[in-house]
Amino acid sequence: MQQYTYAQIETAEPYPGEDGSRVISFFVFNTDVHFHVYCGDGRERSEDEGAGRTVEALDDALRACRDRCLFFERHLSRTRSDSDISRAHAASPHPIDVAPETAELVRLACGYCARSRGCFDITMGTVTRLWDFHEGVVPSALELARALPHVDIGAIRVSAPDEAPWLAIEDPACSLDVGGVAKGYIADDLARLLVAHGVERFAINLGGNVVVRGGRPADGASRPPVHAGDPWKIGIVNPRDPAHYRAIVDVANGSVVTSGLHERRFSKGGRTYHHILSPVDGMPAHTDVTSATIIADRSLDCDGYSTTVLMLGMDEGLAFAESIDGVEAVLISDADEVRWTSGIAERLSLVPTLPSW
Repeated sequence: MQQYTYAQIETAEPYPGEDGSRVISFFVFNTDVHFHVYCGDGRERSEDEGAGRTVEALDDALRACRDRCLFFERHLSRTRSDSDISRAHAASPHPIDVAPETAELVRLACGYCARSRGCFDITMGTVTRLWDFHEGVVPSALELARALPHVDIGAIRVSAPDEAPWLAIEDPACSLDVGGVAKGYIADDLARLLVAHGVERFAINLGGNVVVRGGRPADGASRPPVHAGDPWKIGIVNPRDPAHYRAIVDVANGSVVTSGLHERRFSKGGRTYHHILSPVDGMPAHTDVTSATIIADRSLDCDGYSTTVLMLGMDEGLAFAESIDGVEAVLISDADEVRWTSGIAERLSLVPTLPSW
């Protein structure tokens, strides 16, 4: 696992991208993050003559995103003893004061849990910490039986929007883990921050949470040529061949997030175990979906619904996504079938799976 220090993040600086963007990259939230921002006001490349002040403004926006990432890392980290999440566990069952963002994230996450038909629960930490997908550790039936009673969203209490922010974990054995939705919440926050800095065109990749705005920059050298504002083309990885895509989705403004069984898995005793665990029994979920991609305006919606859609399966998961306004889905089955919601059909291109010899 890659290690980093806060000093390494704090000293990360913007640099020029090959496509004329300004870029900043660093490792945080246990993942690599990348920001690409582009000039507006008619100039498509940040190194254009006379664009010096624009480059400076873009770099200021990127540094603001870097600092905002540090803010979230310090408040939401499960490993920092002084983070809001760690302090809430230490004080359990009593409430503690937290940052407004922490309270809002937990409040919103509880809503996704309530709508997930029992598939998504931010108190799964009690179970997930029993598994080790790096070392291939499978918990015993007794360990799971002891942990599962503490998977209970009802143990989490959080302030109302009009109150001073606070958080309480009423069951000391309950483990709150917001990792399933935190990157989506943070990505949306960072997108708002860039807009507030006057950045009209950008692409954020927060370890798989992709957020784009303003369409692509013009590129006359591309074949075919790309016009300013054309949709970004975002690939959906082929679970059978992660080095290639299975589909391409066109998005000018919005977010794309994929949950896949191929991301973390191991085989032991003739059985394969994946990391999407069921809150019912603590074991890998039984589903005919190997990859669920959600496309929405908000990255938080993508995070909040991708696991649920994957666990519900091809039929029920697709119907679930179809029922939510502003949410589209692309599902890949264990038989390599690709299905999608009606609203994404005109923006989706399929890529055939290459034969394996």
